[in-house]
Amino acid sequence: MTMNWDDMRVFLAVARDGSLSAAARHLKVTQPTVGRRLGQLESDLGTRLFDRLPDGFVPTQAGEELLPIAEDMEKAAHALQRRQATLADTVSGTVRLSVFEVPAQFVTMHLPAIRANLPEIEIELSVNHMNANLSRREADLVLQVCLPDTPGLIARKLGELSYAVYGSHAYVAATPAARGNKRYQDCEWVAFDDDHVYFDGQTWLREKLAGRAPAIRMNNGHAIHDAVRIGAGLGVLPCFAGDSDPDLVRLTAPIQGVESDLNLVVHRDLKKVPSVRAVMDELIRLFKQEAPRLAGRSKREAA
Repeated sequence: MTMNWDDMRVFLAVARDGSLSAAARHLKVTQPTVGRRLGQLESDLGTRLFDRLPDGFVPTQAGEELLPIAEDMEKAAHALQRRQATLADTVSGTVRLSVFEVPAQFVTMHLPAIRANLPEIEIELSVNHMNANLSRREADLVLQVCLPDTPGLIARKLGELSYAVYGSHAYVAATPAARGNKRYQDCEWVAFDDDHVYFDGQTWLREKLAGRAPAIRMNNGHAIHDAVRIGAGLGVLPCFAGDSDPDLVRLTAPIQGVESDLNLVVHRDLKKVPSVRAVMDELIRLFKQEAPRLAGRSKREAA
């Protein structure tokens, strides 16, 4: 028989997710489609691949034996997809960029220039806290803080991100303590919630607050910026974002010890794809040009 990769994808999704509904969500198809394809695969192979138990689908012995074969097919399919892109000889198409909130804000600020320099390339920007899997082609490029430890990935340092304390002009004018070290005892603060306290500057802030919890806690950096802008309290923001906002005043120098390196990561199979290479070169140029702003050196804090 000829193995159908679409059926094998369904088998892998059910094996990993444990149910037809979860596999359907993962594959972005309907649950009946997953059930039909799985049934067809079992019929073609002449064996049950899963035991249907009350708490989910569990691979049978035949399913366990098929699993590594299916995984090898998946790796080959992903490799073929990446190699296919390298055959293009024109700088056009879509490049998918996966980023977390801070560099997403920076890239978004410069999208007009990026589009002007790369008019034939469409950009898909995926903003999330988890790095995309480049080997599975979940994205073409990733901007991340940590260096990758997955074989086949190549990293290029783009620059250093610095952070400082900011407040709105109105809040600072109404709260004199904001301009001195008493700000940590007497001012309202907007910060990440406990699940995201590991983000840049958040541990430093909690130490400064000496046991006081920020009055407003969020799980999204853009929302924190917006809350600080409207006067909800002070906050630790990336310098490039805070310095660019006319409604904000910087109250400290860049905070020592909470800087983070930002790395551009690509799979080695995609590095020479013309469209991907063009976006990489544009990001490298952009981050080099904006290095002083990223490091917080383009503006002094308020007196």
